[in-house]
Order: sequence, then C-alpha cells, then structure tokens
Amino acid sequence: QQMLAIGMAFLIEPKLLVIDELSLGLAPVIVEQLLGIVRAIRDQGTTIILVEQSVNVALTLAETAYFMEKGEIRFHGPTAELLERPDVLRSVFLEGAQKGMEVISGTAPAEPAPAEATDADPSAAPADVVAGVVADLTVDAPVGAAGPDDAGPMLEIEGLSVRFGGIRAVDDVSLAVAPGEIVGLIGPNGAGKTTLFDLISGFTSADAGRVRIAGRDVTGLTPDARARGGLGRSFQDARLFPALTVEDTIAVALERFVQVRDPFNAALRLPAQQDCEFEVAARVDELIELMGIESFRSKFVHELSTGSRRVVDLACVLAHRPAVVLLDEPSSGIAQREAEALGPLIRRIRDTLGACVLLIEHDMPLVTGVSDRLVALEQGHIVTMGSADEVLNHPQVVASYLGTTTEVISRSGARTKT
Repeated sequence: QQMLAIGMAFLIEPKLLVIDELSLGLAPVIVEQLLGIVRAIRDQGTTIILVEQSVNVALTLAETAYFMEKGEIRFHGPTAELLERPDVLRSVFLEGAQKGMEVISGTAPAEPAPAEATDADPSAAPADVVAGVVADLTVDAPVGAAGPDDAGPMLEIEGLSVRFGGIRAVDDVSLAVAPGEIVGLIGPNGAGKTTLFDLISGFTSADAGRVRIAGRDVTGLTPDARARGGLGRSFQDARLFPALTVEDTIAVALERFVQVRDPFNAALRLPAQQDCEFEVAARVDELIELMGIESFRSKFVHELSTGSRRVVDLACVLAHRPAVVLLDEPSSGIAQREAEALGPLIRRIRDTLGACVLLIEHDMPLVTGVSDRLVALEQGHIVTMGSADEVLNHPQVVASYLGTTTEVISRSGARTKT
C-alpha cells in the first residue's frame, strides 16, 4: 500500500513529496525496498519531507533532521552533527536506568525504584499492589488460570488452517506456549500473523484445527466466550472508546466482574450498588497506579498520544485478568523511546498476570529483547522457531523478512555511528 501511495503521489511529478510514517506496520525487507524507491525519487530532483517515528529509519534517509516534542521543534540540524550531541541522544533514545512505564506515560518518577526490583525488570510492581488489582473481583476463575504445579501449555494450537478463496492464509500451524512464556511472532506482511490471532481469539472460524487454553478446547466458542475463558487481546489500532475518559475506559473493562446488575439498585442507589461502584473505582485506581498513568486519568481517550493509548489498552487487558495475552504490533506508530519502553511493560503484564504472551512485532530490538523464543511465519505456515539467534539467522527469514539494512532491522535499537 505504501508503494502504491508513493507511486500515485509521484504521478503528478511533485517538486515536494511528504511521506507520513514510511515504516509503519511494514516488515524490514519492505522498508528496505521503500528506502531505495525514496532515494530514487530524491535523485530525480524531488524534495522529500519524511515524518517517521523510528529514528534509525529516518536518519538513514535524512540529511537534515528536526526532532519535535509537544508541538515544538526541540533539535534540528545536519543529521551527522545531531548524532554527536549527547542531549539529543538522551532525548531520543531511552536510557537503561529510566523506567519504561514513566517514559510511555509521560510521568516523572515519584520515588526511586524499590530495592527489591531486579535489573531484568526494573518496573516490577509491589506484590501487594498486584494482588489488590485482582482481589475480590472474581465471578469465576478463568480456565487458563494455571496454578504453580500446572506444567502443561497455557495456549495450545493444533493444525490451524483457514482459506480465503484460493489463498491459504494460515496453513496447518501448531504451537504450544507455556505459562509465563513470551513468544514473538514475526514474518512478512501477509504472512498470516494477524489472521492467526483472529483464529485463536475466535474472530475468524478455522477450516481445520483446534485451540486450547490450559487444556480446555475453546475452538467452538465465540470471541466473548474465549475472553471469559482467559484470553485477552490487544489490536494494532488500540480499539478504545474515544469519548470516554481513561478511568471510565478501564472501568468498562471491569464490567464483567460487576455482580450487581439490577437496574432497581442503580436507580435507587441502594447500598449494594454503591458498594459495587466503590469496588470498581478502587480497582481502577490500582490499575492506573500500576500502569503509571495518573497524570491523564481524567483525559478523554481521543486526546491521548498513540503511546498513551497503548498503555490504556494494556491496562484494560490487565483488568480482564487473561491467562493468554495476544499483542498485535504494540509498537506500531509510537515514538522511539516509547517503543524501547514497551519491553519492561510487556514483562510487567506477564509477571502481574502470570500469563503467557504471544507478540506480533516488526521491531526486532523489542521482540528479541522481550521474547523467550521466536516463531517465523511465511505464507501462512511456520518457517522456523527457536531462539532469536537461530530464527534471525535462518536464510529464509533473512531473505523474505529481515533484509540486510541494519538501521531498518534495528528500528528502536541504539543508533550506531557509521
């Protein structure tokens, strides 16, 4: 689509071409091809302005760069000179000592991280706060809520297949994900990654195969039934209610736990209704504190940045207490520092819920940094799976997906000077 859009724009032979988010949602090898096309257009005399969240991708093309924040230009100048400035690097790239949650939400740390926090997860939440999030909100435990002695897979898909017309979008895919495991799912655009998520979550009916959560077959269940059974999912576009505030949006995510549903109680404000509302409000407060989004709890969702909406979306997932979490390109369209901060956030969700996570992502530093193993898809079937080194060095993965341009592959990685 990006190639088609650039081609349509170039039909009028413009003197100035503005490209908004060249790499958004695209596999590295496709971005690599687009870079060549953009350079060819520039060499024909067209001036190009590129709006791009990935600093590495932008600086691969740009001769002059402008860094904006909150509607203002903070830094500008020749690319080579900007990369030599420590203040620019501190502003654009996330420092390891900073908390990922605070960077995404835009809040400053209120106090130093507790001594118990480990280097592997500096944003680990206190156990009592985590326990409070899910306490007293049980109608029935999700089927995927595995205990410490449960050694079986939390998510198991067996022989999943679906065909759209003459195209087999997902072709006999089998995968097991253990409790607490994070599995990264990578592959070219059109490889079937999101379709696989649709099959797992029930939005698309499979032609063949089974889906199990903690051993229970949920293949015949509707999406809402699978959600009640322990499956949670985020979407690429963070599907929230734009006219609701952040706290109201999270409260809606807790609706399934509301035990008082009698309109008579609500109309007369009886004690049972008030107790229920107080309990939900308390859980909302705990989730907001846990996710570090207190500074915009009263803002409407449509007022938030893309990165902030991602955090609210993930707070809603956390409120739902899933045992299996599906995350579809959480870094899509968010800033460099926010993408770097997603790793601790995803681990925090995993640790808080005790859930397994299946993650679709084109940002290689993010997906390799957070995943226990990777699975590569192409044309609907699994090419290879294993450790990051094994998968990313697989010849077919390099040829069809990664390409060879380091800056494109390392979209949110530390910028190396050449």
